[in-house]
Amino acid sequence: MVLELKKMSRDDWDFILKLRNKKEYRSFFIQQHTISEKEHYQYMTQEEKNPNYSCWIILKDFIKIGYIRILENDVSIAIENKYHGKGYGANALLLLEKEAKKMGLTKLVGRVMIHNESSKKIFLNNDFKLKLYWYEKDLK
Repeated sequence: MVLELKKMSRDDWDFILKLRNKKEYRSFFIQQHTISEKEHYQYMTQEEKNPNYSCWIILKDFIKIGYIRILENDVSIAIENKYHGKGYGANALLLLEKEAKKMGLTKLVGRVMIHNESSKKIFLNNDFKLKLYWYEKDLK
């Protein structure tokens, strides 16, 4: 398995949007609605200027299979379903840790939705420690 991280470019924005908007992934994000292209491009344009944001495309044998990003020190990973359970997320996280060290980061945080068992496993298998539970209530 040849897995590598490629720094994200504007050419990758549509791939990220497509992956982010898949029904099976939306429940893993705080904002669970489908994101419009306009909204996504505005967000990406804003983050492109943010020195605390970095994003990479995960490539397996030169094929895009997902993305991984750091915002502040918060890590997010999304990988196409057909590549789940094969160790690609864990390996991408190891590659990301090397990039984070080059950037001068001393800590990474994985905030995971309570029902996202695969992400929990990726972080725990990469020696991330569970620090707290986060409870919230929507008041409508």
